[in-house]
Amino acid sequence: MPDKRSLFSFPLVRELSVVLVIKLALIFVIKSAFFSDPVDMTDPQDAVSQQFGLTNSDYNHPSQSEDLK
Repeated sequence: MPDKRSLFSFPLVRELSVVLVIKLALIFVIKSAFFSDPVDMTDPQDAVSQQFGLTNSDYNHPSQSEDLK
């Protein structure tokens, strides 16, 4: 009778399975962090500042910097 060993008894299969599970988990984390909500791009500067967590006072608008010159 042949020796019936489990597929996961081979070290290579175990290592590849662990790597695959880690990669899938990272893909889902990245997807949920960066692609979960659509961004309103009617005003791109405000949309980008909102994504980075900045407020309007944290950066200068181009019109404000022109007034300082």
